[in-house]
Amino acid sequence: MNIKSSLIILFFFLITGHAFAIDPVYEGSNGIRERVFATNCLACHSSELTGPDRNGAPPEINFDTYEATEPTAERAMVRAVEEMSMPPAGNGIPQLNDEQKSAMLAWQSAGFPQSLTATTSVAPNSSFDGTRLRIPVVIVGTQRFNAVLRLTLLESSPTGFGFVLESAVLTTERSRAPATANIQTGRVLVPSVTVIRNGVNTGTVDIQLTLVPGTRPMLFSLDTRLVVPANASYSFNSRVLNLPVVIIGNQRFRANLRLIPLEGSPTRIGFVLQSAVLTTATSDNAAIFNTSTRRLVLPYVEMIRNDTVESVVRAEMQLVGTNPTVLSLLRFATIPRAQ
Repeated sequence: MNIKSSLIILFFFLITGHAFAIDPVYEGSNGIRERVFATNCLACHSSELTGPDRNGAPPEINFDTYEATEPTAERAMVRAVEEMSMPPAGNGIPQLNDEQKSAMLAWQSAGFPQSLTATTSVAPNSSFDGTRLRIPVVIVGTQRFNAVLRLTLLESSPTGFGFVLESAVLTTERSRAPATANIQTGRVLVPSVTVIRNGVNTGTVDIQLTLVPGTRPMLFSLDTRLVVPANASYSFNSRVLNLPVVIIGNQRFRANLRLIPLEGSPTRIGFVLQSAVLTTATSDNAAIFNTSTRRLVLPYVEMIRNDTVESVVRAEMQLVGTNPTVLSLLRFATIPRAQ
């Protein structure tokens, strides 16, 4: 099993319910030295041991200090993680478990850093170039990953598209707009994605992905559009309703809703909430949710087909479910467009 496939399996393991908690750095009470070398290696590979006390370990291979460990860290990776030939079988010392191996892989990917303070940096926001979605920091449980996903067609997706996970590497970087993965639902919210077309930054969008259960490599449904709406418009593209500003009480949200058939609705149409994040944006066409009547009024929505605005409507919805959030489309009316 190579390093890349090991990392992809690790990412799959994490998002389906397990979280590891070893820092991918040498130092610290939660670092590689204390959680890996001290428990599985230093009984033989310590500079304080000599002669038969080393149990056959070469005298030049020691892991009790960073200075001694760093020159042979790559060799330790091969023997302990890939080949699993260290510690030797039958000597009473356990081999590395999945948690320890994942931490070693992350430590290798980060360049074998000595401490967290030496490696922590602020990553750029996520980006999409038409083919690949690059997420510098996605938080999964207690861990952070740098992930790259490739766009693919997916009929079962609300948008007709999905993403295949190409790589996932544990990272020590921080982000002002990290993606977050919900381990229970498999949903991944990626805020502030920079959309690049022909090398030009066209703006940012918030997107949501949902893990397709049982897929390896991991496949995610793309639940929201990747097209940046012109002037942050309120738009509907036959599947997804984009709402740049929804006012609820004294808070404002950016939200995306997906079209669903809904029995009991006057129009037989409903929408399920796909994503909602707080925003500081303002709009003359803001959607307003009345918490007393549980109604959502949308004063201006562009109806889009093939990236062309065909008409503009005013709509009203009623909240009918909260887990998930479902709204019934009560009515809509075309707004005459200026000639």
